[in-house]
Amino acid sequence: MHRPGFAVDIDNVLARAEREVQRIFTELTGKTWPRAFHASAGGLDGGQLHQDVVETIFEYFHATSIPRLPVLPGAKLALQVLQRQYRIILITARRPTARVQTVSWLEAHQIPFDELYLTEEKGKVPEQIVLAVDDHPAHAQDYTALDIPVFLMDQPWNQWVSHPLITRVTGWDSLLQTLHYRGTPDWPSAIPESLPVKALLTCLAQ
Repeated sequence: MHRPGFAVDIDNVLARAEREVQRIFTELTGKTWPRAFHASAGGLDGGQLHQDVVETIFEYFHATSIPRLPVLPGAKLALQVLQRQYRIILITARRPTARVQTVSWLEAHQIPFDELYLTEEKGKVPEQIVLAVDDHPAHAQDYTALDIPVFLMDQPWNQWVSHPLITRVTGWDSLLQTLHYRGTPDWPSAIPESLPVKALLTCLAQ
């Protein structure tokens, strides 16, 4: 059966990266992360930090941080569900040099996916993408420019983003609910990462 593509970002969508970037900043500078900044869009790529500091953080993150990143709640389970209907196309703006570390992290956490791209130009991957989920305003807008509906993971740095093709979600539970996977009374009110797939499939079959 042909499955259309679902584009999925990694950092702050599958992996919790915000706190790690803040930790790196403190380790490198000896200073507390500025409260007015966000470690993702608006901090590293918003021109609020000196470019030399940003580059050092990026190098540190790609070289050493990826293995320690935690998985966001419900992400693994949600992809297991979505993969039955969609090809899971992971598209991250991480640098290509981080491919080995990224694949190792995905395998270590048993994250299901069908393809992985490391590129800033997310709209140009050779896949038939019909849906996307991201947290970065620019990437969300790139998808909408191609008429691809986007689930925007709610974050402080994307509060200003609004578009008819963008649906703001608070997490993977919210995303699945929007896609109508939460259709039975037995579906949990929150999706724990440890919920067995067998129990999930039994719930969906009812």
